[in-house]
Amino acid sequence: MNRHSKLLGGVALAASVALAASACSSSKSSSSGKPSTPTSAVTTLPSGSTGAATGFNAAVTGIVNPTDKQGGTMTLVTRSDWDSPDMGNTYAAFSWSAAGWYSRSLMTYAPKPGVDGAKVVPDLAQAAGVVTDNGLTWTYKIKPGVKYQDGSVVKSADVKYAIERSNWGQDVLQNGPNYVAQLVKDDTKYQGPYKDKDPSHGVSGIETPDDSTIVFHLTQPFADFDYIMAIPGSAPVPRDKDNGADYFKNILSTGQYKIDSYQVGVKMELSPNPAFDPSTDPDKLHVARASKIEILLKQDKAGIDDKLMDGTANGDLAGVGVQPATQTKILGDPKLKADSDSAYANSTEYFAINTLQKPFDNVQCRKAIEWVVDKKTILTQSGGSIGGGDIASTITPPTIPGWVKGDQYITEDNKGDVTKAKDALKQCQTAEPDAFNADGSMKDTFTLMHRDNSTKEEAIAQTVQNNLKSIGINVTIDQKPFGQYNSQFAGNKKYDADHKVAISFMKWGADFPSGYGFMYGILASSAIHDAGGYNLSFYPDKAIDDGFNKALAENDPTKRGADYAAVDHQALDDALVVPLVWDKNLIYRPESATNVMFNQGLGMYYFSQMGVK
Repeated sequence: MNRHSKLLGGVALAASVALAASACSSSKSSSSGKPSTPTSAVTTLPSGSTGAATGFNAAVTGIVNPTDKQGGTMTLVTRSDWDSPDMGNTYAAFSWSAAGWYSRSLMTYAPKPGVDGAKVVPDLAQAAGVVTDNGLTWTYKIKPGVKYQDGSVVKSADVKYAIERSNWGQDVLQNGPNYVAQLVKDDTKYQGPYKDKDPSHGVSGIETPDDSTIVFHLTQPFADFDYIMAIPGSAPVPRDKDNGADYFKNILSTGQYKIDSYQVGVKMELSPNPAFDPSTDPDKLHVARASKIEILLKQDKAGIDDKLMDGTANGDLAGVGVQPATQTKILGDPKLKADSDSAYANSTEYFAINTLQKPFDNVQCRKAIEWVVDKKTILTQSGGSIGGGDIASTITPPTIPGWVKGDQYITEDNKGDVTKAKDALKQCQTAEPDAFNADGSMKDTFTLMHRDNSTKEEAIAQTVQNNLKSIGINVTIDQKPFGQYNSQFAGNKKYDADHKVAISFMKWGADFPSGYGFMYGILASSAIHDAGGYNLSFYPDKAIDDGFNKALAENDPTKRGADYAAVDHQALDDALVVPLVWDKNLIYRPESATNVMFNQGLGMYYFSQMGVK
């Protein structure tokens, strides 16, 4: 799935997205009518524990089949192929996870289950970035003695080059994100290494004063910068070995495995990297547990489930969960369920309300939509509490650090409240009388838009259409092609205006687990575009922009998380988005797999830690 289909949705600064499979929770409501706190948001394996966990959801909070045993062939399957295995040219969610086998980014996600795994830790770097100059300068020291598979030593210049090629070389490397290009000073207006061949040239805001130091000079404080350095594009690439978009054919590994062969659309094979020195990895982020890794690509979806259950595969690399028929089978068999996890996918399904479409420029008209939506029915249509998710009360899921539950629009049994919706609509009618008929219904018929990739989305759209009709808002449903949804339709101001689009369905995941990584691309004013954007509300909200700026200047992670939570709640106060479901996937883990843990930062099993019995 891309970042991640995760192509779910989009970017923050660049044009990103993300998604994956993820951690668990309770979908039940408390007696007060407010959603209970998901267990995965508060339960983690104690630090340093080996935690031999068993049973349903065991890999969400612990490690299943922990062992130091090494050897054997680990076979993984996936329904798709890489966009590219090249660390600087990839946006697929499973690819970001798999890159840990053969590359070392400056930072990476902690090899821990649950929300502890959403924290980033040093990998190639000796420590987290040292912040100076009021948050504008970030300095990293790389670990000494790290080698490529050919025995040559990694230098800071290789990291600088890797970041320049992935961020400024998108004329050739078109798949990956380019956050750094939008954060770092570039007084030289660098054209990228494929247009500017002079090795002495480069981005002015990235310096390498010696072979072990790399310094980034930012244009504004960005407290989440360590997360950016956990993206695979910060993994080193030697300039003299780079052959552009074809580098995936001859990647020089710095990880515990090396790529032996890659047949596009068929198979990838890896084996332990003989040049990898465990002494450069004291935290054991890279352990070659298997003697060989075999990845079978473009497998039939139903066939993947069969392979997992009959033992011919040790894991589904896509991490998006089993098929509906398999889900029914698992939930009906206690033994199969005990070998499964229902995990947050780090994504939210929601409706964005178009504030450019009158009378929905009035907040009370938007609040009427918030109040009337029947989220209980929508959860059932999404797959229920195990395979679908939890009813959402906020835009960000509970896995985002700093998350605070929302209660602005909680209704009895989450079925919606027609009375409160009509009360809000009456207030809107007072301010916008020309938009209403005498009976309080809206004069115009509007458009509700969704994507064509899921029968589930069609059912959800029909539910909301009926909800809105009950309060006098009539909408027609318009289904659009998934691939052009944002570029030509939902994210296109002219199309939306011409077709009276008032509500657009969206599914959104984070490129990295912070409030910025999740919300910036769908809420910030700078994410509003005439076409191709992901801020489908089109609302330049100064309070939200100020909230992002405050958070990004805050070095205390607890305070920063609280700032992001405030942004989330501000968007709900302004009724820009109707959160529907925090997605979960039901994932099956074969008993043959060892050291299995669900990592919330990656949004899937931590495959680079896994082995086989």
